[in-house]
Amino acid sequence: MIHLLAVAHAETREAAEQAELARQAAFRSGMEAIVGDLNAGSFRAFLAAIDKADMLDRIYGLRLIDPKVKKSFAESYEYSLESLIKSGFDAPDSGMRATLLGVESRNDRGRAVVRFDEDKFTFRYHEYELRLNEAGRVVIVDWIDFLSSDRFSESVGVYLVMGAPSRSAMRKLIDIPNPTDREMFQFAELLKAVRDRSLDRYLKIRDDMSARFQRQKIVVVTTAQLARATRQRRKMIAAVGILANAYPDEPLYSLMLLDYYFPSRKYEEAMQALQLLSKRLGVEDAAMDARFSATALVLGNPEEAVAYAEKATKREPGLELAWWSSLQARAELADFAAAIEALKTLQNEFGYDLSPEFLQRDKSYAQLLASSDYKQWRESLK
Repeated sequence: MIHLLAVAHAETREAAEQAELARQAAFRSGMEAIVGDLNAGSFRAFLAAIDKADMLDRIYGLRLIDPKVKKSFAESYEYSLESLIKSGFDAPDSGMRATLLGVESRNDRGRAVVRFDEDKFTFRYHEYELRLNEAGRVVIVDWIDFLSSDRFSESVGVYLVMGAPSRSAMRKLIDIPNPTDREMFQFAELLKAVRDRSLDRYLKIRDDMSARFQRQKIVVVTTAQLARATRQRRKMIAAVGILANAYPDEPLYSLMLLDYYFPSRKYEEAMQALQLLSKRLGVEDAAMDARFSATALVLGNPEEAVAYAEKATKREPGLELAWWSSLQARAELADFAAAIEALKTLQNEFGYDLSPEFLQRDKSYAQLLASSDYKQWRESLK
């Protein structure tokens, strides 16, 4: 009897393990299909993976949204949801490419991290909360965009509050115990300026507010988000600088903080922000390694820069930024033979003509251009 019970227990455990493996495979294959569809220029699979009723509940949450705004949004929900989702991505024909960096799951709950490569070597990361439905298909429950620094359902919910902000709804957005009537009036006007994407009006209102209101998290974060969304670089750097001083250790804001740290030459802080984000994402990523390499180089650590660049090129040989990082780090170390290998890849795989005229635009390549390795390589191309 004991033997039979042991066998039955082992079989039950094996069946449970097989079921878990099947669920893990379903999560991965489901996300691979969604990412593949995005790379084909379509949002069909992404939109189909969203439980629209559940998402609507998440958007509404406990927020005190004006009834008229709520009714209007509900009536156009299907179209509005698609439009709002697409607005969070570059257009599919702009060169955006999605890379699935990792999927993890337990039982019917999962998590995935996706990197989106955009123009000019910029990257955004999404962290998806997932579940499997009764049919074993992946459902996208919600997601965080680490470039806009918010959760999708929350960003839409707050946007709806801004449509016609009531005093009680606004009180839930702040933690000031006894705001004055003037402060609440200004806050309402501030939210309307966000709704209308009017940065100049927003900044004028903000600058006239009390210091305690200017320090509110929603004000600090929204200022940076609005400045970035309206593509006013000087004002964005200033807004992100305030965000950096207020929340330097929050990985949710790390990507935005880089837009302040690098122009301000705060490279130590930039490295810390990248490390915080990398730890938060919890996945291996060649683009992150390439950014680490570039940051280590400007910090005066070329050996460390080379090590990061090597990780990047090995993890993702098709990532262009990885080879630029390798070239720059090798050139700085005067490892010209290895630098030539990076040059060859950049020219052969990515179509660059890395002539002296092209490279001499960057003074850091002066030694490389003067080297016999480079001259011999150029001669071999004739």
